[in-house]
Amino acid sequence: MLARQPWCKRLTALDVETDASLFSPDLHERLTLVTADLQHADPAWTDCFADADAVLHLAAKHSTPDASWEDALASYNMTLNVLTAAATHDVSRLVFSSSNHAMGGYKDGPLAASMGPGKLTAHTKPAPGTRWFDGQREVYSLAYGTSKVMGERLCRAYSVITQGRLSTVAVRIGWALPGDNDPRHISYSGVAHQHAPASERLDEASARALQWFRGMWLSNQDLERLLIAALTADPSRWPCGHVVVNGVSANQGSVWDVIAGRDSIGYAPQDDVQAHLCRPALTRCSAD
Repeated sequence: MLARQPWCKRLTALDVETDASLFSPDLHERLTLVTADLQHADPAWTDCFADADAVLHLAAKHSTPDASWEDALASYNMTLNVLTAAATHDVSRLVFSSSNHAMGGYKDGPLAASMGPGKLTAHTKPAPGTRWFDGQREVYSLAYGTSKVMGERLCRAYSVITQGRLSTVAVRIGWALPGDNDPRHISYSGVAHQHAPASERLDEASARALQWFRGMWLSNQDLERLLIAALTADPSRWPCGHVVVNGVSANQGSVWDVIAGRDSIGYAPQDDVQAHLCRPALTRCSAD
């Protein structure tokens, strides 16, 4: 994604393990891979920030919502170290990969009663942790969601401390499946299935979960639009040099607001989960 941008002259990628074979040969001239453990601030990787204009922070100790509290603390430490390195080396922009799980409490009652189309905004009080049944067990992403809320607040603190010299964007990533990211594979269980169960065969709790997950679908194309906008937007109108954006597509009827994202960073999602869900049965969907 970044390599396709004409303004992106050089890329440095940090990860626990690095493998150059994952990237196309034409990218190698601009790409530097650095093996790094972000839990520990080490000049071997922090010095890589010296000439950077922007940082895209996607890393976590445990990147799935069933993370433990120990995992969540480790992820927070990674975010702290990355922000410190960015601020110390005069980076202008940091984009933090937050999550829909920062607001997962609005999926169920009593908070769900206050929701409606577009009402879940970036200014809505955080309620971390989503509850759902994954087909085998009850899952509660409280630790994972809490680490994301803490990361958002840490981003804001660094923007305030640096008086906006390090502007930060926290993007609450919605549901983006691996590969072709077909929303018809979204299931009530929080796991991608090739043939997601029809909503009419679900009990009330499962149907509510399916609606929640579908409502925060983020297409591959909109994910790219989101991250490019977050990296390049003008921060002059952001309070304290920091902004939070809902990272979802333009999903009809979703509780997730996308208008604020257009206003703050120019993120204009183009895809709609309902249009994709209707594709295999256009006549039936049109009649609903």
